[in-house]
Amino acid sequence: MNKTGNLPSVYIRLLFLFILSLIGSGVSAQDFTLEATVSENRVFTGEQFTLNVEVSGTSMRDVSLPVLPDIDGLRVLSTTPSRSTSISIVNGRTTSTTSYTYTLIARDTGHFTIPPISVTIDNEEVQTEPVRIEVIEKGNLSPDGGPQLPDIFVEVEVDDKTPVPGQQIVASIAIYFKQGIEVTSFQPSAGWRTDGFWKEELDNLRQPRAESVILNNVRYRKATLMRYALFPTRSGELTLTTFTLNAGIRTQPSRNDPFGSFFGGSGTNQRRVTIESDPIVLQVQSLPSVENALSINAVGNLRVKRELTRNEITSGETIELITTVEGAGNIPLVRKPNYNLPDRLDLYSPEENSQVQRRGETIQGEKKFTELMTARVPGTYNIPAERVAIYNPDNRQYRYVTLPAMSFEVLPGTDGQIAASGSSLRLQPVSGLATWYPASPEPFYNTFWFWILLALPAVALIAGTYQKSLQKRLATDSLFARAHHASDRAYNQINKAKAHLDEPKLVYNHIHKAVTGFISDKLGLPEAGFSDEVLLEKLEQKGCSDSLLKKVRTLLTKCATISYAPTEGRGDLQADITKTEHIISELKKLL
Repeated sequence: MNKTGNLPSVYIRLLFLFILSLIGSGVSAQDFTLEATVSENRVFTGEQFTLNVEVSGTSMRDVSLPVLPDIDGLRVLSTTPSRSTSISIVNGRTTSTTSYTYTLIARDTGHFTIPPISVTIDNEEVQTEPVRIEVIEKGNLSPDGGPQLPDIFVEVEVDDKTPVPGQQIVASIAIYFKQGIEVTSFQPSAGWRTDGFWKEELDNLRQPRAESVILNNVRYRKATLMRYALFPTRSGELTLTTFTLNAGIRTQPSRNDPFGSFFGGSGTNQRRVTIESDPIVLQVQSLPSVENALSINAVGNLRVKRELTRNEITSGETIELITTVEGAGNIPLVRKPNYNLPDRLDLYSPEENSQVQRRGETIQGEKKFTELMTARVPGTYNIPAERVAIYNPDNRQYRYVTLPAMSFEVLPGTDGQIAASGSSLRLQPVSGLATWYPASPEPFYNTFWFWILLALPAVALIAGTYQKSLQKRLATDSLFARAHHASDRAYNQINKAKAHLDEPKLVYNHIHKAVTGFISDKLGLPEAGFSDEVLLEKLEQKGCSDSLLKKVRTLLTKCATISYAPTEGRGDLQADITKTEHIISELKKLL
């Protein structure tokens, strides 16, 4: 006889084992940890630190990239993290660890929270705990009462924080680092925005030298990396934005580190850091009023002179009045003087040409204004004397220059005469090979030439009216004149670039002026003071295509960073010049 009384207990045991297996599989599915940490919980403004998101587990199959939320007060240098994976086996159990490292820079002072970061693990979304950060200003007191500064930081140092519009100030980019740190390389990030300033890079030393300084009773090394000449274009409160610097550094291990000589080869740590300066606010003072003189926005140690190319012309001929401003100062920002000229003169669109040189810490050169004039009526024309104001930033006063009166004579024009010959020839028809018939006279108004001659005066009148209207508008409407001559000015810069193929830096300087100058002239923007990003935004507002906008952005970025890139060959320079010509051609169709 079979016994069946134990069957229920067997079923119960099997059911219990099945439940345990389900629980075990659920545990293994959740067998992982997710954690977010930062390298420093207390950082300085402009200091770089890292955010590390680490996922560890024994049975993970699919882990997605972390999704970073918006973080107040901090800037993420790159949204693509560096990734590393490691595997460890302890007591036969294999654990896989994946780390995602982001680099951040502290921007604003205060207490900030990095919100929870989402990661999808095996189709399940999980989040980290929030991380708290305190950002303090450089030089703030530590809890023990002493001032604090980072181990390495960058500063923008200006020689005058209360300039006037058009005055040159020198902005020096200086890096400070403590003893035991060696700066092996540096590269500024492209796109330092200087809205409200005309900016020129000064001649810099190829190998900056470091000097020893004491800051808050701590010894630092200081090196001036580069210098810029800045010219405010308007009065009021102007802000120099943060300057971002990428630097390669090498640090020596501490003397108290017993492993410094055994790990890392020579006992040094090499890495790259990104640091930012604090913004600088300048209070630009207004220029004083000019006393009974012409204001041409000239600031600096400048000289003004003018001359006539001829003292005597014939009616209908042109004469040039040339004004030259030269010296050290805001040469490109100088405006054309508006002279009191005789009413009987016809004026054409003036020409402007400027040349700028960098010598040491000064910007100098010359700017010429050429006015083309013509007189239809004979006689003597007098150009009265003028008093021109030049502001001297050293003593904060105007210096007045008197341009003497000038005159020229216009003589009556002479009509050409055609002398007719006194001899005459009698023409006889040739007989024998052709039969001659007397031609019947055709009405003159049926001839082709009659209608051509009749239309010529009308065409000449229309063309003359249009030309006169165009010249008048060019002389009175400066924005229209700039847009009309934008292509000529751009190709003038391109021709200068072609003439200096042995000087790559100068070539890209002319290319940059060609593109930005063409955009500014066509859109009627001020000739200086707008950054490349602002010009690109203006193009985008005008409906510029993404492909053309990308070409312009790439070219301007290369022009801005060429000083720190490897030397270009002549073939590459010529290719970029050709690319500039194509970009100008496309912009001409758009604008």
